[in-house]
Amino acid sequence: MSLSTRLLLGVLLALPLAVSAQKKGRPTNQVEMTQLPAVPQLPDAFPQVIGTQIIGPSYKFTKDEAVLEAAKGINAMGSRILKINVQSPQQLTDFIAMPFTHYVLWYRSKGDWVTGLTPELRRREYNAVYAFTKDLLTRYDATGKTFFLGHWEGDWYLLPDRDVKRDVTPEATAAMIEWLNVRQQAVDDARSEVPYSKCRIYTYAEVNRVRDAMKDGRKRMVNTVLPKVNVDFISYSAYDCQMLPAEEVRATLDYVNAQIPAKPGMPAKRVFIGEFGLSWSFCGADGEVHRKKNTEILAKFLSWRPVMTLFWQYYNNEVVDGQQVGFWLVDNKNKKTPLHGMLTELLAAQETTAKEIKARIRRLPNAEDMAVFSENWLTARQTK
Repeated sequence: MSLSTRLLLGVLLALPLAVSAQKKGRPTNQVEMTQLPAVPQLPDAFPQVIGTQIIGPSYKFTKDEAVLEAAKGINAMGSRILKINVQSPQQLTDFIAMPFTHYVLWYRSKGDWVTGLTPELRRREYNAVYAFTKDLLTRYDATGKTFFLGHWEGDWYLLPDRDVKRDVTPEATAAMIEWLNVRQQAVDDARSEVPYSKCRIYTYAEVNRVRDAMKDGRKRMVNTVLPKVNVDFISYSAYDCQMLPAEEVRATLDYVNAQIPAKPGMPAKRVFIGEFGLSWSFCGADGEVHRKKNTEILAKFLSWRPVMTLFWQYYNNEVVDGQQVGFWLVDNKNKKTPLHGMLTELLAAQETTAKEIKARIRRLPNAEDMAVFSENWLTARQTK
């Protein structure tokens, strides 16, 4: 999908994490990242595992800026996950005030490094990511919110002409490895130097041409870059596998997860679904077909138990020959799709189940609990 691109909902990560960052000449504090605490304003927040995003929307209906308007709609569905594109901490102000607990952010998602990370580009990238991370940890620690800093589909940076019959070049691969490691170092340094206890910030890198490498032996980001970087998580823009049988989907996610170097204190599964979904036009502009097919895809991804699966997206971003392609939950006439209704019902069902679990075993469900519940709920709905 295009860079101005891709819904659903979620929250994640009741996972124990330990982070220790170090840089020569700087004091290092061991920061024990224990199980994610409940957000103070939302003491019953649990990992929803299903989420959405709003990036580059092609329409809006109110006086609000389009992304903020859509974020309000996502929140109204009952979602506590929000994925957006940001350039500065100031852009987050309105969104931080909303009751989201997890923010997945495209931050400095551009490819000016692809021909080589010059000393000046390196300095700028490090300084910007370090300052952004430090600002979030300093100003928002008390909120207990979690931020994921990452980027758009990485394979398209490495294949700018999108010729999937070619391999990525060694030069572009080396540049991406350095770029991602510089960003990780900046986050590690900020996490090490800022005293914080509740806020969480992680990095992620996004792959999108996994099957080329896995089945065809092509050199792609997944097999040339991931083994040599130290990022916290991997996002998979998973259009190249979403139509496959569930067993093959799980095998593909296993393949991606196996490329990541081990990282102390991190969960075993560090891959989440950053994008998935079929458009309205692909489904013949039929709401029930759109709901059914996207539900089937979502259930397949949940069967692997990722901590987050994000549908592309709330408002459509792609317009071809003047026509809306229809990557949406709410169309350009402000009409909610059947998929929107079903996902809203699922989020409400999650809330009810979470309360029942807490009453029974005195803890909120974790990500795996909620993935199992959501998969079963979706499967049951499909058979009705």
